Amino acid sequence: MKKLVVPSSIQTIQDELFFADAFLFGVKNLSVHFEHTYSLDELKSVINSLNKQGKEVFLSCNKNYDRNDLEKLDEVLKEIELLPVTGVFFYDLSVLEYVQEKYPNITLVWDQEHMTTNYFSANFYERQGVKGISLSTNLTLKEIIEIKDKTNMFCIAPLFGYYPMFESKRHLVKNYLETFSLEDHHGHYKLEKEGKTYPIMDHKFGTTVYTSVPLNAMKESKVLKDHGIDYLLFQEQLLDHDLFIEILKCYEQYLNRGEEKWIRKIDQLLEGKYDLGFLYKETIYRVKKNG
Repeated sequence: MKKLVVPSSIQTIQDELFFADAFLFGVKNLSVHFEHTYSLDELKSVINSLNKQGKEVFLSCNKNYDRNDLEKLDEVLKEIELLPVTGVFFYDLSVLEYVQEKYPNITLVWDQEHMTTNYFSANFYERQGVKGISLSTNLTLKEIIEIKDKTNMFCIAPLFGYYPMFESKRHLVKNYLETFSLEDHHGHYKLEKEGKTYPIMDHKFGTTVYTSVPLNAMKESKVLKDHGIDYLLFQEQLLDHDLFIEILKCYEQYLNRGEEKWIRKIDQLLEGKYDLGFLYKETIYRVKKNG
């Protein structure tokens, strides 16, 4: 089992090297849900440096593309195929098509957020040549284990951090502020609802609403490790850097020793402000009868 970290920026990774086995970076203009994204020219030296230190590197091309993106996407994938990266996260099926037709040496990771929820779909994508799956934050612990047991893909399970609840290609907040001539806070906003505060990012490609508190599944991390999950995913975005480093230290100690004191320590660090997402909340859909 490896720890995959999404750093807030390339400047912070030096502090995280001891606690991470792999890093994930967003490719500029081709990815979403990253605090900072980078061109391949900016990432090449970082990739080589991390490889020399025994770390894996993943890149993300997880934007929902339109036809104006395709030429740039093609150029970037051509260049990525020559880089020593472990895999490329994708959302849009244009990435899969390009890789199948032109860049077969790229290892793909299916990353369709709220759709990576079952092993039937995972096995379909495996037959298309996809090697990995980034599991949805909507899954229960039981479902994560079931997918790992019933697919040959390597599985990446979200374990810690703020995660997107909602994404729109429209600039919802910016449009609202302009309509009512309200103050603009440069893309960073908060929504207060039912006693909870939800971070909102109005970015270049639209609007993203994040969870009100970070996911923190320390106790479950050992369960997932014991069931052979390949990667545990840690997100730094929206967190203080020093706090995030302390969080990684706690997970490192707990995964190695299993001592309960590290669960208490992380609870203190986060002041009890975290939750377990859907890990113990089954979603049941009832089909309405006709008539």
